[in-house]
Amino acid sequence: MSTTAERYHRFAREARERSPSYAAWARAVAENDECLALIDTLPVADRQPVLVLTAARFSGLPRGGDIVPWLEAEWDAVAAIARERATQTNDPRRTSALLAALQGIPGPIALLEVGASAGLGLLVDRYSHVYIDADGCPHRVDPADGRSPLELECRLGPGVPVPTAMPDIVWRLGLERKPVRLDDAEDERWLRTLIWPEERERAVQLDRAIAVAREHPVRVVTGDAVDGLASACAQAPAGATLVVASPAVLVYLSPADRARFVSAVGELAHHWISLDGRTVLPDLRAAADVSLPGDDGDFLLSRDGEPLGVVSPHGERIDRWVRERRSL
Repeated sequence: MSTTAERYHRFAREARERSPSYAAWARAVAENDECLALIDTLPVADRQPVLVLTAARFSGLPRGGDIVPWLEAEWDAVAAIARERATQTNDPRRTSALLAALQGIPGPIALLEVGASAGLGLLVDRYSHVYIDADGCPHRVDPADGRSPLELECRLGPGVPVPTAMPDIVWRLGLERKPVRLDDAEDERWLRTLIWPEERERAVQLDRAIAVAREHPVRVVTGDAVDGLASACAQAPAGATLVVASPAVLVYLSPADRARFVSAVGELAHHWISLDGRTVLPDLRAAADVSLPGDDGDFLLSRDGEPLGVVSPHGERIDRWVRERRSL
């Protein structure tokens, strides 16, 4: 297992291009024994750099501030936030990959998202999606009532089919251990703080997604991804095709609970769509190593346990697609 210092050094390298602020803060933490000792008082799952850095900002650390004295002075507040909150980014860009995986599934559709945060991922059909094919040509998929205030761009690699149809979603529900309530000011502030400091475009996207969610509210219930799944699925209307989506959620479960989830969702839902790192699900990895060989760092979009494509972690790119599923 990596030490806390190693985790923060690694994160600093990975974050360098995306957020110089987070990279600098993580490097400063990694090089300070007092900060590392404080972080090591947290449960292992709560020591992750994104969570601690976001907690520091949520507690008042300004952009450009010195994180070392801040953690030393405000540690009780930072630790309390890290223990209470989670990295529930709820990135609406992942709905572009979800829309691709929904192609060909007959409607009407009942959509259940596991790890739904504030439920923004359930509004896939309320956002406008613009897919840029490998030749640079844009292809729009808009909601039935016209263009959405939120327009999401997704770039497609060579051979990746262009999604063309918006799903007919008649019911939607989120399942989340700690739902983020958009009618709670502190919950909304946490969701906004999860956007990394330099990511202005993502902040605008979140603003627009929240506006869409206020116009089209979704229901998110409190429950465990495994133990709460049956109860959530049972609420879906008869006659609808039940689709369970689990975007970048299963990595937070133990291997035993992942196996339980896969078994349960196969029994409870008509279809299951996942977005996971290549190494998260052993059976999916084995299949992808044959049809979509690549690196351990790949994120895989899959349907019913079968790989569909290699995508970016936040869904703004679909780089490759399985050859036998070229048509959507």
